[in-house]
Amino acid sequence: MKYSIMTKTIVIMLIMASSLLPLNAAQNPQIDGMSAEEAVGYALEHNKNLLADRKLLDEAAGRLKQAGLRPNPMLELMGGSSVNDRSMNELSAGVSLPLELGGRRSSRIQVAEKEFARMKLEISDRERRLAAEIRMKYAEAIEAARTLELIKQLGDLNFQDLTLLKARVDEGVSPAVDLNMLRVEIGKLETQKINVESRRSLTIDELKNLLGFPQDEKLTLKDDLNPLQTAANRDELLQQALSNRQDLQAARAAESVSKSMIEEAGTEGKLDMSLFTEIGRQSWRFDQLGSNIETGAPERIMMRNYVLKGGVTIMLPTRNRNQGNIQAAVAAGDQARLRREFLETMIRREISAALTKYETAGRIIKTYDEGLLAASRDTLRVMRASYELGHARISEVLDAQRRLLELQMTYIEAVRDLYTAASELKTATGAIQH
Repeated sequence: MKYSIMTKTIVIMLIMASSLLPLNAAQNPQIDGMSAEEAVGYALEHNKNLLADRKLLDEAAGRLKQAGLRPNPMLELMGGSSVNDRSMNELSAGVSLPLELGGRRSSRIQVAEKEFARMKLEISDRERRLAAEIRMKYAEAIEAARTLELIKQLGDLNFQDLTLLKARVDEGVSPAVDLNMLRVEIGKLETQKINVESRRSLTIDELKNLLGFPQDEKLTLKDDLNPLQTAANRDELLQQALSNRQDLQAARAAESVSKSMIEEAGTEGKLDMSLFTEIGRQSWRFDQLGSNIETGAPERIMMRNYVLKGGVTIMLPTRNRNQGNIQAAVAAGDQARLRREFLETMIRREISAALTKYETAGRIIKTYDEGLLAASRDTLRVMRASYELGHARISEVLDAQRRLLELQMTYIEAVRDLYTAASELKTATGAIQH
């Protein structure tokens, strides 16, 4: 009877050991769902924070429209009467119109136009950064899903081992300590599974928030963690970044805005004038009586006089030549220039770091592709067979299994790193969607 059970055990264990190990099954746990680029496209349309940011463009458009409007004419109505002589009174109406000399209106429009262009670039940069964050969370979610599938399959295999090992312990073929070791390993895997499930759930929730996805709906992701196509030439990538990066373009636009603000402040400190015209009526009433020309009836003598005036009001920039605003605009220009120079340095560092990460992840994956995982699986297979033949202990089998699990998880992380590095390179060059 013992021999029959031992034979069945060895056959079953060897069949399981020669079957696919967890890494292969963990490659594509999901085939339907939202891909990374589909997630980016969804977020660009539904992310609430981004939609709110785009309203800033409406504000800038309103300011641009307002900058182009000419000043309104001003109507003045005046009336007066002599304090000492109630028989005399005066009524007049006047209109004044500011001229905005010295290019005030054109300078104001130029500032508003450049500010609108800068705002568009800033919104585009926020879209770029949102897309990068979504790809990062997507990669984390897929990595967690693959790791979870790996742990589940390894746990299923250990539970099958546990059933067989119990029978062997009951028959006295294996010591009870082997059973305890396996139970400890199963417990450790269960703890890992709980941690990975929690991490994946949190990542999905964060991804939903970034997408603007309904929190009460299930978000399914497509396991398509393939590296994005990217150029590996450092100089080419740097040139693309310096030409296309939205934040750098916005920084350059901010410099241009500052220069226009200096010009606008200068025009505001120059001579300006307004035209005005006024028409008035003056009237006097006298105590003497006279005869009405038409009827001859007596009536009080009155006199009216109509006055038309015109002229200019000149603003003389003798004290206030807008010196403070000019100084502030110059300081803002220096600030914009320094930020642009810092950003150029940071972009060079980002390109270098992302390219190094990309090349490192590629070398790691190449190492795995050269047979490291296959060798580790073969080692575990041989160790299991040796254990069944009595030449190895269960602790040695579990150690080999642990090493394989670590290699498989490291491989999954390397695949994630390669994807995120390629994504970072694309993002660093200014790409929003691929």
